[in-house]
Amino acid sequence: MVKSMTGYSRLRREEAGFALSVGVKATNHRFLDVQVRVPAELEPLEGVLRGIIKDRITRGHVEVTVSLERTGPSELEIDQGLLEAYAAACRKLAREYGFSAPDPVALLRIPGILAAGNGEVPVAEMNRIREVLEGVTVETLEQLNEMRAREGGALERDLRNRLGRLQELASDVAKLSDRVTPLYQGRLESRLRDMLTSVEVDPARLAQEVAYLASHSDITEELTRFRSHLDQAARLLEESSEVGKKLDFLLQEMNREANTVLSKTTDVPEVGLEIARQAIEMKAEIEKLREQAQNIE
Repeated sequence: MVKSMTGYSRLRREEAGFALSVGVKATNHRFLDVQVRVPAELEPLEGVLRGIIKDRITRGHVEVTVSLERTGPSELEIDQGLLEAYAAACRKLAREYGFSAPDPVALLRIPGILAAGNGEVPVAEMNRIREVLEGVTVETLEQLNEMRAREGGALERDLRNRLGRLQELASDVAKLSDRVTPLYQGRLESRLRDMLTSVEVDPARLAQEVAYLASHSDITEELTRFRSHLDQAARLLEESSEVGKKLDFLLQEMNREANTVLSKTTDVPEVGLEIARQAIEMKAEIEKLREQAQNIE
């Protein structure tokens, strides 16, 4: 099963006293690269999130953003020491200069006097948040993978079409290569007759020369390996893990075989130009496949 590496999903869950939002964005990457952004009070849960992600995604750059909103009433904490210092200063001013007593509301407006808690989450509430966060993260990743699977289906269809085209090209090149030896023999015989009109040509010696020339342009082994790689690539598309990396390796090998076929292109004009043309088309199809493989998990 082929999955795309790109996708986006976001879910929000509201519970008594708080609401959690989890957003996941996935893009292409050679390996699994996970970035997690969580509020400071939820940093102890970052390891849990990374474990959930690694169980469900094997490749790609994954950005996870978690937000926590308090929906219930919150308690304000007073910095007693700072408040007492300000109050003592006000009392001193009242004694020495006759100022009126300090206004409590004015004191509370002084920066640093009030704080919305100390940023720590009680153990019982943290356990509740963790349970909800795990569930929301799993659902978000499931939605992400559904989107990636849909895109992967379209990629797989394109990959199979291109692999089929490569099979056709390999078969056509094989048929053309079968004509090389007889064409060499005919051309060599014709040249020898022109050069040695009164000398009889030894058939055995002629066969040796033809075999020698044909061996330098024989591409049977290259085509055999090329077809083997095509079969492996087709089977690989049925797998469910790290298809992209394995496919990219096979395509590199296929490109190497296509280069060899092109370098061995015979100078027999009846087939040489057509083999070269089809080998170039093979390389073009392989390059398109490699571009698609960069988008596959």
